[in-house]
Amino acid sequence: MPLKTRLAQFESSIAFMMPLPSSKLGIVTAEHEIFFYNILTDTKEKILHLNVPKHSEFLYAFDPKHMRLVFGSKESNVLHIVDLNQKKLLNRFELDQQSPTAIAFSPDGSHFVCGTDQGRVLLWRYDTNTLVSRLHSFPEYSSLYTKPKINFVSALAFHNNLLASSGYGGNIVVTNYRSQTHTQRFHPGPMKNQAIVFYKDALISGNQDGVLLKISRNKKFPNQRVSTSLGPIVHLLNVGSTPYVLAASQQRSLTLINIETMKVFKERYIELESSITWVCKDTDEHLFVGTQNGELHEFDLQPITQLEALIDSNAYVEAYRFCEEEPLLRESESYRVLESIYDNAMEKAKYALEKGNIDQAKEFLEPFKSVKSKEIAPLLNAFTYIERLKFLFESRKFSPFYGLVESTPLLQTTTYYKQTEKIWTERFTKAQKLVLLGKTKEAQKELEPFASVNSKRPMIQLLLHHSDVLKTYSKAIYERDYHLLNHLTQQYSILRKLPSYTQLINEAGELENAIIEALKNQAFDQASLLLHELGNIVQYEETYAELKKFSTQASNLYHAITHQQWRSAYHILDSYPELMILPWAQELEYKWQEKLLLCEKYAVRGDIVSIKTTLENLMNIPERYERIGNILRMAYQIQLKVLQSKKQTTLSSGVINYCKLFGVDTEIRHLLKKAKKENLATELDPSQLHLQKRDEWLHNLQSLPDHIV
Repeated sequence: MPLKTRLAQFESSIAFMMPLPSSKLGIVTAEHEIFFYNILTDTKEKILHLNVPKHSEFLYAFDPKHMRLVFGSKESNVLHIVDLNQKKLLNRFELDQQSPTAIAFSPDGSHFVCGTDQGRVLLWRYDTNTLVSRLHSFPEYSSLYTKPKINFVSALAFHNNLLASSGYGGNIVVTNYRSQTHTQRFHPGPMKNQAIVFYKDALISGNQDGVLLKISRNKKFPNQRVSTSLGPIVHLLNVGSTPYVLAASQQRSLTLINIETMKVFKERYIELESSITWVCKDTDEHLFVGTQNGELHEFDLQPITQLEALIDSNAYVEAYRFCEEEPLLRESESYRVLESIYDNAMEKAKYALEKGNIDQAKEFLEPFKSVKSKEIAPLLNAFTYIERLKFLFESRKFSPFYGLVESTPLLQTTTYYKQTEKIWTERFTKAQKLVLLGKTKEAQKELEPFASVNSKRPMIQLLLHHSDVLKTYSKAIYERDYHLLNHLTQQYSILRKLPSYTQLINEAGELENAIIEALKNQAFDQASLLLHELGNIVQYEETYAELKKFSTQASNLYHAITHQQWRSAYHILDSYPELMILPWAQELEYKWQEKLLLCEKYAVRGDIVSIKTTLENLMNIPERYERIGNILRMAYQIQLKVLQSKKQTTLSSGVINYCKLFGVDTEIRHLLKKAKKENLATELDPSQLHLQKRDEWLHNLQSLPDHIV
């Protein structure tokens, strides 16, 4: 178990916590007290005590970049955000007869997401109480479901600009929360997922049955699962760059799971005396665990200092055993140093064994013997034959020499084997030249020492009795005639073992990377030449077809960008998301994100004119207009709220105009409830508040008003 340090004791259980800037840990207790814990000074500071019912259940989310906290009761229909530095309320967000079931801040702190008990995933900005977007709703494909009596959003996870959410039905939706493009939907099963993390090109979800599921986002492998004894999994944490994930329920232990192998490394990797209520981790791989009895513990998941101390004291056995207990250390630089020390010892031992100095070799390996026995024992056993191998080499008895090496493969690391292979290559090359000159007998004499070697005989037979094949092969290699090579190697598979063939195919395989690099650097002529060369290689037919399509679309995208045909450029990027590996395609997407962020800021002010000026003719791009529609709704709703706050009688006209563009929605219904309490918009007829498609505004794109009235 990693080294545990008890940091602090709180009067009630820890309900939520998260690492914050300046080496602080934000902590909320079950009694709704908010603390800052300073990790460097080992001190805690009480910031606020929320004036809410003591035993009510709340959800919390800290802003990871700023000292802000969003919170809301699971029984209420409103969220609040507070500035923890100034200790004041910044905003309140009304959910309109919905209660929160999950909350999370985006990585940059500019947005937060709330999942509700109606299955909706709502996106907000921290600086306005007007909804930015309804990202999606659960259950997925609602037309196939009857409306569930109990609905929910159960898990949220951010990664860069991506948001993964899971809710009723067990489905998971991944979308770019900023642009609402490239949405993916996964249907792993009906079980409720209570935790999600991103891992490389996969999603890892933990469900209420204690099962971890690995879902391929690019669908290159089927879903994989592993069961734990945790019960309902409520926390999942990636651990650095390692292939491990920590899973926790509300029991007293955390489980460590290898995501590459999908096997449990250790069920009770970390154990505590009290039930776990929350876990989080900072960038230095320090794990913080809060418990039911109010204890805060810290665990060093990569105890580098202890490992370095063992290495410095030459305690290599203890160092390896320490790394077996703490597998996360195997990704560290210190572990690589340890491995290099062992590799160096192995090389010295091999050299000593070749010289017959067995005792010296054992001396080199002694510091590692008890932990590397599976490698050391076969090595020592193999080198018991070194004298015989040496005798066979010096007496040029190559048939038993190769027989001994085949039965003891570790002997391939010896200089005797390497020198013998060098002799074979030189003799075979010389024999090839003799055959080409018509001197078959001389060639046969040159290869005679290897004539009885089983592994070499097929090559010798091919050279001496099918010299025409070898001549054709040599010509095909020289001219890089891949079609002929493919025909020859299918007929004579032994040709594939020739170094010249292996080298040629490896060089051909490197063309793929060269083409991608050329496209990244916008060197399209070079990419075309390389692609033409790859097209001649029948062994890479599928790769060629894929790269040709990719190159064509990359060229089309570049043409659209250089000619400022932005609509075409974004349409190509949306149709072929694989182009996003190109840096200049990423730059194009970044510019779009900047436009959206700017438009959001204008929407907060209700500034439709600036939104239209910023986007120009990009407002109805097929894959992106939904996000634009949400920004326009937000801007017009801000205008309506201004009319309401000023008690304007034109509010009714504004609502009617809004409904013509977007139809009546939850936000408008909520606004009207408040307006009617204030005797505003009371003359509206229900028939004027009609439902329609959310993209109806596209039909009025040319006449979108700058002001709702």
